[in-house]
Amino acid sequence: MWLGKEKEIIKPCDFTRNEEPYERYLIIFTDIAANYARQLLDDVELKEECTYVRRAFVGEYKENKIYVLNPYFGSPASVFALEIAIARGGKEFLVVGEAGAIKEGITIGDVILPTWALREEGTSYHYMPPDYIPKPSEKLFDALEKEVKHQIGRKKINIFKGGIWTTDAPFRETKDKVRDYSSQGILGVEMEASALMSVASFRGVDLAVALAVSDELYKEKWNPGFGSRKLKRTEKLLVKAALEALVSL
Repeated sequence: MWLGKEKEIIKPCDFTRNEEPYERYLIIFTDIAANYARQLLDDVELKEECTYVRRAFVGEYKENKIYVLNPYFGSPASVFALEIAIARGGKEFLVVGEAGAIKEGITIGDVILPTWALREEGTSYHYMPPDYIPKPSEKLFDALEKEVKHQIGRKKINIFKGGIWTTDAPFRETKDKVRDYSSQGILGVEMEASALMSVASFRGVDLAVALAVSDELYKEKWNPGFGSRKLKRTEKLLVKAALEALVSL
């Protein structure tokens, strides 16, 4: 694979229409997060459903317009949605998702705030060279971390900062990789973060990620917790924190 140096033939703006631009975006991936975001926003306006997102809506939070995107899973789909959002005027993006913990001591319902990402997805390699290490926007990360800590307060939810492993192949998260990547300071695994951070850097916009731990991969057997109350509570707290961070900028 090699990076093309000339202009792309198909541009993100080819998929935009003449509509009001929005600068602040919340990107979410689960029904829990989407439904809670709708509860927190005022004057919600549903946007047209299309092939590259499950749903999209705009609302007001503390008199600020926030565009909420719910893309399909995976780096190609989420980057497609991000690219179009940037073409429509998006400048600040906070992402709330889920991740599997690969480091012992991180449990279901805890929070991972990625400070860098390991790229095992294919999308980012069309934007950045192979040795590039994706990182979040410092400005957005600081605002997000502050609000996450505030929302969690004294609740029994731990917050971890460190690496995240992004993969295209969730059924190839092998035991040896979990052990090796955990020893390198990687905390969890998911499917979008490294690509989203890479594209945000490439396009010159700000983006940061907060992840609720949905399952544990470091034990002898996989321990899923997708239906747990703690996970649902954590995701809601992250959605609230992300909205607060967006309007604090």
